[in-house]
Order: sequence, then structure tokens, then C-alpha cells
Amino acid sequence: MPVDTLMQGLRTGLTSFLGLPFTWEPQAAAGVILGVPCDAGVLHRPGARMGPWALRAATLGLGTRPMPERLREGWTDLPVAAEGWVDGGNIPTLPFSLPEALESVRSTVGAWAAFGARPFLLGGDHAMTLGALRALARRHGPLGLLHLDAHPDAAGGDAWGAELHHGTWVRQAILEGLLDPARVVQAGLRAPRFDGDELAFLQDAGVRMWTPADLRDPRLAAHLKGDIARVGDGPAYLSVDLDVLDPSIAPAVAEPVPGGLELAEALRLVRLSRQWDQPWVGADVMELAPDLEGGAATARAAAHLALHLLT
Repeated sequence: MPVDTLMQGLRTGLTSFLGLPFTWEPQAAAGVILGVPCDAGVLHRPGARMGPWALRAATLGLGTRPMPERLREGWTDLPVAAEGWVDGGNIPTLPFSLPEALESVRSTVGAWAAFGARPFLLGGDHAMTLGALRALARRHGPLGLLHLDAHPDAAGGDAWGAELHHGTWVRQAILEGLLDPARVVQAGLRAPRFDGDELAFLQDAGVRMWTPADLRDPRLAAHLKGDIARVGDGPAYLSVDLDVLDPSIAPAVAEPVPGGLELAEALRLVRLSRQWDQPWVGADVMELAPDLEGGAATARAAAHLALHLLT
């Protein structure tokens, strides 16, 4: 981050993500950062509506060139994250109406995508991803999805009396034809379920599911690379729920689940997506609830994940 950008943020109190220029109206850009200040779809431990502010603040003074994974074998140059990107501010999501919030996400993401800008969402609860998928699938057709999460997010609406919330968006996206299930990979799954319905639905659809133990099994390494490569056989979306990380690293989320991934493990999955023939068409980091205990540490972990997603 240039010194003048850092000083401007300190002087004005306005912190853009990674020091990117603020641009309020959709226009041509390599990509756009969009905050989604809504947690109307959260069942437990709300607060993710404040996530976009905390994620931006966590990048104040943060370098935009990630350190190489290894240095002892030499390196050439450090790639720049989010080169040619802008910060489009927050999507105006009404806090008390999930359908209206989803429509606002769909229309805003669609407007930026029409100019060729790849959207990156700062969450906000995970239900908001459905709005982005609706916009991008309309433009690109059914999408592949690399989904890092402790939960499969493929529940039906019966349990809580609502078809749309942060635990149903994957099922809804498949049913709406927004995703190509054969190109969907979920990694980090470990949360206890009420029954096996979600897993059966996903398995029948052809979704590839990976637990932390699966991910750490060296015998399955080639299968993992193959599954993630398949996601990128066409236009794809990459979505991170911060609860994929162990609560010792990212406690300030709606549904923390013990036994999660280390940050380095999540970064390796992100790096595997770089083998795709074309970059992802949209991505997000969701479910940061910064007012919960450990909010600052969770925001910093999220910022580092985002930095590598944008490189």
C-alpha cells in the first residue's frame, strides 16, 4: 500500500480494501470489491453485517504483494494482488429483508459484471453468495464452485421454516440451475448434522465433498487436485466461509466448529485454483462477525486469505 494511500486513510477515516480507489458507480475495471453488510440469514451469533468494515480495516497498511510460499529455492518477482481493481463500497442490502438483500446483490454484481469487472464480496452472511451466483450464472451459464466451509449449506427449508438462509444457499443454487454440480467441490466439511439429508442431496447431485481428514490424507492428494481442476473446466466461483478455519484462528464467525483447517491449509486450496485455465469469475470471503470475541484476529486471517485470492 503506497504511503500516500495510507496517510489518506488515516486522515479521512475512510479505509478502502488494500488501498484500492473507491468507485461508487459500475465501470470498466479488472475487478471490484463489494461489501455485503447483511446477516439476515444467520441463525446463531449474528454480527456479520459489520464484516465489510472490519475486513477493510484489517488491510490498512497491509502489503499488496504476498510473500512467496518458499524462498530458499529462489524467486523472481512478487505478484501484485488486485491489480487494476477498485473498491465499489458496500451493496445497499436492507437488514430486515433477505429476499430484497439478495436482489440488491444480484443487481449490483450484475451491473459490475456487465463492465467486465470480476466481483469479490466481503461478507456478510453466506446466504448473500446466492445473489452473486444469480447474477454471474445469468452471464456465464452454470458455474463451477470451490466452496471452503465447515458446513455443506445444502439444507432444505423445513427445519427452520425458511428456504433461504445461510445454511441453504448451495441447495438453492443447484435447484435454480446456477451451479454445475459435477464441478462443485466442498472442502473442510465437519459440522455435526441433524440427519444425512444434505449429504445425500449433494452426493446424488455429483458434488465432491472433502473433510479435513480427507484433505490431509496424502493418498488422496491426486484426487483433490483433480477435483479442484475440474471446477475450473468452465467459469467458476470461489467461496470461503471463515468457519472453514479452526476456531483457534477464526473464532468470530456465526458457527465456529472445532477441528478446522489451519490458514496454510486453506491457502493451499486457494493456490490450487490457480491451475484453472481462466480465473474465477467471482469470489467471496463470508461470515466475519467482528464484534464477537476474537474479531480482530479473525479479520486479519480473512484479509490474508483475500489477499491470496486476489493474486
